[in-house]
Amino acid sequence: MATTTLVTSEQYLAMPDEFDPSGNRIKDELIGGEIVRMPPPSRIHDLIKNKINEILIFYLHARPGVELQSLVEIGTGISKLDVFVPDVSVIRRDRLSREGRLFQGAPDIAIEIVSPHDTAKHLKRKVDAYLQGGSKSVWVVYPDAKSVEVHSSDSMREFKGNQTIEDPLLPGFSAPVASFFELS
Repeated sequence: MATTTLVTSEQYLAMPDEFDPSGNRIKDELIGGEIVRMPPPSRIHDLIKNKINEILIFYLHARPGVELQSLVEIGTGISKLDVFVPDVSVIRRDRLSREGRLFQGAPDIAIEIVSPHDTAKHLKRKVDAYLQGGSKSVWVVYPDAKSVEVHSSDSMREFKGNQTIEDPLLPGFSAPVASFFELS
């Protein structure tokens, strides 16, 4: 059995970007020291990502005292072997910096929308890395099932339909899962 050489985040970030024949940057992430290529997301994936971000931005604008920011696809250096680009990140404003190529550390809330190319192994590794890296919760969104799993350090709960997602980091936030998939 062949062994895979693990790449550190430092080595990964030193690698040059790769481009396809059309000149588009090939997207990848470092998951547990393994470089994993990510095909372009589907249109539905992007619509769901933007809808969730829109819901979070609406919530944050209505509560200016909540010092959080919702960001789409911000590069994050989670650990020595993990560099991710969560679909949506919620980060305390005092943790944001304009310096460096990546946000250092895990987002306070990481939101990942599952794509057909995602494997259970990589999703589990990412959820664990986010939580070990300091995320308070990780939302894993399943477009086909129209459900959301909310992972925290001590539990995992699944929400569907009109069940509402609430998160301790977002005081007063309450959104039905179905609203994440209302794309018209």
